[in-house]
Amino acid sequence: MPKFHVKKTSLGDDQTSLIFKGKVIEGPINRGMILEIPITEAAVISVKVYDIVHFEKQKDEMKKVGLVVDFYGAPDDLDVIMGLNIVDEELNVVEAPVGSEV
Repeated sequence: MPKFHVKKTSLGDDQTSLIFKGKVIEGPINRGMILEIPITEAAVISVKVYDIVHFEKQKDEMKKVGLVVDFYGAPDDLDVIMGLNIVDEELNVVEAPVGSEV
């Protein structure tokens, strides 16, 4: 299963997206895949990876990749995830179910 280590989370320039900066730990990660963000031991928020950016000039190897998640139309979800302050965490990334809209 693909895994992504989040080093830093920041708000996108458009104020409706989040960028999870970090490093791919395991497996390939592509646009359209689902990033699983644990809220509690039993609850997970699943968000679709809208885009992947590479920060070539970033000196810190742990911040070279950015997974962009768009929250346009879901400001409450954006607030919840920003409030979690996801830093130095390993997140699972899974294939989106066929025909799903996450």
